[in-house]
Amino acid sequence: MTQIVLNVEDASLVPSLKKILGAIKGVTIDKFVTKEEATEAQKRFIAETIATGYREAKEGKFAGKNLTSLDDLITELRAEAL
Repeated sequence: MTQIVLNVEDASLVPSLKKILGAIKGVTIDKFVTKEEATEAQKRFIAETIATGYREAKEGKFAGKNLTSLDDLITELRAEAL
């Protein structure tokens, strides 16, 4: 099966595109739609989570150690994963 992803800036075109593509035999349309606002919120959440984790690690709340750099945190996380 071949897949294609279309990024359409003008959202008003999407219904027409769905009708046209849906009329073609063998074509299915997935409902995967991400709104820019939701994507930005997810990015902010991830960035805040990383920042919070790093801050807590630096304060010694991670594995009881005081980590002074991001490299130290990565090393500690890898050790925990093993």
